[in-house]
Amino acid sequence: MKKHHLLIINLIFFGLITFSAGVVYQFMTGNKPLEIVSSLFHRKKTPPTITTNQCNVKAPLNLDTAQDPHLRKLRTYQNACHSYVTDTMMLFTDMPTSADSALKAADQIATTLKEYQQAGVRPLVIAEPNGQWGNIDFETFASGAYDQWIDAYFKEIKAKGVTDSQMGIWNPFPEANLPYWNNNKPEFFAPSVTRYLTTLRATFPGAKTSVLLNSATYQVDDFDWRNGDYVSLVQYVKGIPAGLVDYAGLQGFPWIAPQGDDTNIFNGAEFVNASLLSEMADSLKTKNVWFNTGTFASKYTLDPGKRVDITPERRKDILLTIDEEALKLKKKNYNVAINMFAQDKSADAEATDWSYWKNDKPFESIATPVLTEFISQLPSQGIDFWLFDQ
Repeated sequence: MKKHHLLIINLIFFGLITFSAGVVYQFMTGNKPLEIVSSLFHRKKTPPTITTNQCNVKAPLNLDTAQDPHLRKLRTYQNACHSYVTDTMMLFTDMPTSADSALKAADQIATTLKEYQQAGVRPLVIAEPNGQWGNIDFETFASGAYDQWIDAYFKEIKAKGVTDSQMGIWNPFPEANLPYWNNNKPEFFAPSVTRYLTTLRATFPGAKTSVLLNSATYQVDDFDWRNGDYVSLVQYVKGIPAGLVDYAGLQGFPWIAPQGDDTNIFNGAEFVNASLLSEMADSLKTKNVWFNTGTFASKYTLDPGKRVDITPERRKDILLTIDEEALKLKKKNYNVAINMFAQDKSADAEATDWSYWKNDKPFESIATPVLTEFISQLPSQGIDFWLFDQ
């Protein structure tokens, strides 16, 4: 008999013995041998054990019965921090473009404002320049074409029992120097903001107000984020009456080019420059300033060929540069707040994940301590922390 025949016979014999032994083992124990072998090669990774320290000496807000998605998110942040986190949360609304839309929108926002007040949270309402007709033309708004609907909107909110203090902070026409709104000419920004906020104050004289501009200014039709210019923002706010705006806001985010290009903007001194904000605040005659910012875990998430991920350590470094800009303002006696934009938008057109954990499970993410440590240092610095997530 040839050697290779003998080898084949032996392999078959060994296989039969192994199979028989496996059948007997499974019959006696109820365990499947193949599953045991497979588990040896495919062991599940043990999730990291994440611990965080208390962020604040204040007790957390009672949000157990919250229905609003932003407030439910805040409850998760409080769990991550083992404490109070913030009493100011950003939310978005649009602008009425008819009598009917004014009443419907007012009824909806009134319900939300009352829930925030009950939860002990001040709303930071960002009123974007869009409505049922699409984006609002700033020049048309500045001419007074929308005054009747804006007036009806605020009067209906008042009729629903909302008080001045429940209104929180209102910020119309955010980041108007970005190309989103197809109309970022500075000469129409100040009169549009003035009309909106004057109408608001006519019904709610005690409501707080704000403006928010992007740190980099772009041409109307330029969507290449590398082409922004860090120029003075006074050209946008010049002409707004003194006392009409309580808060000056500056928006800026870190950025990185798609995979294959190492170009990035990771220094807060560039994307949330304190001097740009203080100059704008001085023009508005206010000492209350805030940043709208964040750090991303991933960008270009809808295109594997472009996707870029950064480490929690890199995100921590970016946050430190943001804090440095806030401290510059604090040293000049401004009242400073940092609003953290922390929503996961990886599945949206923005294709960016700004979150620090997934599925409301902060203790399963190694990025969680990066955020909680950042939050915990702010009270001793006299800097307020605000939040957007939903």
